[in-house]
Amino acid sequence: MAIVCIPGITSSTILPVKPSYRLIWLAPVLFSWGCASVLDEDGALAIARYGVEKYGRIVVDARVNGQGPYCFALDTGASISVVFDKLSNELALEPVPGKTLLIHGILASGEFPLVNVDRLELGSEVWVNPRVVSLPGGAVAGTRVDGILGVNFLRRYAVGFSTRERVVRLYPPELISQGSYRGWTAVPLKPQYIGTSGAAIYVFEIQVNNQKIPAIFDLGSGVNALNGAAARSLGLELHASREDTVLSGAIEHAPIVAEITIERVVTERVSWRNERFMVADLEIFDTLERGDTPFAILGAELFNQRDFIIDFTRNRLLVRFAMDEVDAPVGQGVDSPSEVRQQ
Repeated sequence: MAIVCIPGITSSTILPVKPSYRLIWLAPVLFSWGCASVLDEDGALAIARYGVEKYGRIVVDARVNGQGPYCFALDTGASISVVFDKLSNELALEPVPGKTLLIHGILASGEFPLVNVDRLELGSEVWVNPRVVSLPGGAVAGTRVDGILGVNFLRRYAVGFSTRERVVRLYPPELISQGSYRGWTAVPLKPQYIGTSGAAIYVFEIQVNNQKIPAIFDLGSGVNALNGAAARSLGLELHASREDTVLSGAIEHAPIVAEITIERVVTERVSWRNERFMVADLEIFDTLERGDTPFAILGAELFNQRDFIIDFTRNRLLVRFAMDEVDAPVGQGVDSPSEVRQQ
């Protein structure tokens, strides 16, 4: 979800929601997975199981102040980590006196408090005194998970995802940045900064119908999206979506203008075929000053069927499958990072 926090950016998960289904959650996310007792000999600092919920978001069990586990979404579109009010109230988390942040979500903006958290744990890794904001959980994005682990947590590491094992590995950043990877495609990530805080979300370039369009790399988004300028520039034929279909962010809802299927999306040597995109002029595009130019959001559904590594140090996304392999089923023919690292 694209949540942009000034100072500090956060991105708010967008999910297609039909009102009659808002109280139904079919994805088996809240498993008591537990942690690996012995780490693989590949240099990972921690290993944690992940699940993929109904709309494609990647979720993990995390502990807050020693309590839990709680369900957190991993969100590269969120510059800051989040707990939703239900969890904040359950743990009696106190606001940091005089500290509020202006949060720009996908759909709306608002000021919200920082809260005092002593520690946040994922697997065997402990984040002491994390910077965490509390958001209302009324929107569907907040009712399906307890919180968000954003870029301010993730970029402490190089983060690897194995679809075969369904685990996320947290590596020392230098371990991945100093290696080369045979059989992986490197996709350049460009930090998109807002304000002077140094917080960032990440953008890479996609090609649709031979046209290049910048896109937010947003694992917290359950859908892909184009703004109106992108749809017009591509000459796409728009078919109005059902009136009861909306996008749900962490703060607000908004109607979808149209739903389209794009035959082929390419970045570097990786391609996706017949992918669904929502067309909507979202507030986040204006926040990034891209409302009048073609812009896109690529969500988790495009990435949860292949191994990938986020290398924040070198601003690159390493994707396991080359162009002729991207349609391979989940869990088949996927090597772990330790099997392909060439030093």
